[in-house]
Amino acid sequence: MNGPTAAPGAGDGLGPLRPYLLVRGRSQPSRDLDRAALVITTVNAPHTAPQPHYLPILELCRSSACSLAQIAGTIDQPLQVVKIMICDLIDDGYLAIPMPAGLRDPSEAGTDPRILEDVLNGLRNLR
Repeated sequence: MNGPTAAPGAGDGLGPLRPYLLVRGRSQPSRDLDRAALVITTVNAPHTAPQPHYLPILELCRSSACSLAQIAGTIDQPLQVVKIMICDLIDDGYLAIPMPAGLRDPSEAGTDPRILEDVLNGLRNLR
């Protein structure tokens, strides 16, 4: 079994960062997000720079909406850690959950067949 890989933003000579350090020891996100929820960068993002380990997430979401599962797989972090990081970025105004036509509540997105198909296609494209 391989050891932990260095987290984005690590490299200060302290070794790899553990996932719980990326989220300051928190184990619960600030909101309930489904792993199929799509997020995208906001148009009016704050002018302050986020912490370096958030940058890969923002890069992924800059051009198109990405699911939490897709982000977790791409940045090689546990889904629960990614959920907390995504909630931080939403709370700080860097990311938003786009609302498909006809949906009033983001929690409905996890059951919308169109969104689920888009997520499935995105995951297939990761191979």
